[in-house]
Amino acid sequence: MFLSSLDAVLRHIRLRLHPRLTAHRRRFNVPLLIASVALSGCGTTFPPPTPPAVNATLINGGNDGLLIPLHVERADEDHARLGLPIQLDGTPRYVALDTGTQGVRVLRSALPKSNYASAGGTTSLAFANGSEVVGSLVTVPFSIAGTQAAPVVAQAVDTVRCRTGARGCVAIDGYTGEFGWAFSGIAGVGADLPGDNCCTQPLRALTGNIGQRYLVHSNVAKPFLVLSPSSSLTKNYTMVPMAASKDGASQWPTGCVRVADKMTFCAPLVFATGNSGMIRIAMDKAPAWTGDDEAGKVLNQGNYVTAIGAGSWTHRYENAQVTIVKATPGANRIVVGLMAMQNIDVLFDFQRGQLGLYAANASESFAP
Repeated sequence: MFLSSLDAVLRHIRLRLHPRLTAHRRRFNVPLLIASVALSGCGTTFPPPTPPAVNATLINGGNDGLLIPLHVERADEDHARLGLPIQLDGTPRYVALDTGTQGVRVLRSALPKSNYASAGGTTSLAFANGSEVVGSLVTVPFSIAGTQAAPVVAQAVDTVRCRTGARGCVAIDGYTGEFGWAFSGIAGVGADLPGDNCCTQPLRALTGNIGQRYLVHSNVAKPFLVLSPSSSLTKNYTMVPMAASKDGASQWPTGCVRVADKMTFCAPLVFATGNSGMIRIAMDKAPAWTGDDEAGKVLNQGNYVTAIGAGSWTHRYENAQVTIVKATPGANRIVVGLMAMQNIDVLFDFQRGQLGLYAANASESFAP
């Protein structure tokens, strides 16, 4: 059984999670939104969502790590998101946990103060749902679960918008679930990706190196984050070396995906809790069987027998939804989204430059 020594700890989380989730959802009902939303031009400003209580638990007195329960919210198009309570400059804020990006990106209106030191110019980040956030960089104290605050470079988001040509974009009104009504932003806690170097990886910045090694269990029934898990908790993980950039940054390892009998494609293998889909393949050269289009366009989407793997680790889906997208040159990647991570746990070990992967079963007979 996965993390059997955590069973006792998880019992009280399981018992408390549903009532807390229900109460938290009630904070975002329609009457409340109508009463509290302020409109300014085409944009919409929400009060920062109140985060759930933090019930972090030391496992075995701290010898096996610090367990932080995550929370499940329904955001755009009723897609699940994992919520993480944090503190910015000592003020509680609620953000979506995204293992597929790096850095804290939060609405400027949700920052506790307006005079944080500038850390850089304007930067932007595009998301798979067609939205894009734009804002400048500031330095702000960050902490989680009562840990000592550490300064991080974060993006203060001024604009939430749709990318040019994005159809059915959820940000058409100037906000999204992650940036507005359900959360105040995102905390990106993944490995490095080329071109995504705007902000400090917040867990790795925590005092005492407690966030240099952590695992994410993203199953929406009882999701959690464990900082500094012991080797006894992670002994069943298959460890894969991370790639290293020229400047020494730890990047996602190269993995491969096989889509039925149509193709096998290899690229950085990214596990992204912030992506609500299953398997998203970005290719700068379109496969012959899909036809071609401009960058950012979906070339094909359908359900296929699919397998992913990195090193000696493999996982098979008997019926996974696969989306193939045309990428800009050099932006190839395989993104495993939240719905494809329901039976996969991911261990980030930056101390050793490794990614750990664990699934109780090597194959899933149906899509979650």
